[in-house]
Amino acid sequence: MKKIYSILLISLLMASFSFGQSGIKVGVGGVVGLPMGTFGDVVGMGFGAAVVGEYKVADNIIGTFTTGYLMFSGKEDIYPDYSIIPLMVGGKYFFNENMYGTVQLGLNMVSYTVPAIDWGFFTSPETTESGTEFGYAIGAGYEMGDIDVLVKYGSFMTDANYIGLTAVYKFSL
Repeated sequence: MKKIYSILLISLLMASFSFGQSGIKVGVGGVVGLPMGTFGDVVGMGFGAAVVGEYKVADNIIGTFTTGYLMFSGKEDIYPDYSIIPLMVGGKYFFNENMYGTVQLGLNMVSYTVPAIDWGFFTSPETTESGTEFGYAIGAGYEMGDIDVLVKYGSFMTDANYIGLTAVYKFSL
């Protein structure tokens, strides 16, 4: 996975040097996720980091790629901890100079760890499961110069929904 990220970053840098003002921006920031529904019954608030790539397609339309890492901890010792690495593509549509709506679709690498449980007569082992799940997000954001704040409703696997707040600092390549 590190090789894929390295190749992607090198490609973006080479493209930006080749084309000068290419319309490519990269953002780095933090994410806070509030779990919803039954997912919120078993895990607490999630925290993580985000890396966003943007490419200007038209005057009001920006293509996006988002990745990062998000972690939700189980509320009690018997509930699993979830780790998510999203690989989402999408777009932003600007309603005016600063406000936009966004839609994202993609894959999420999901891993969850079920802790060991002492049943008195035996202890179940800690187990880790992982898989790739389809995900989506829809939201609205506001740009203030190089700062971008986004509130979105997203799902990273079946019955695992959350409301996320993402704030990133963006710079042009």
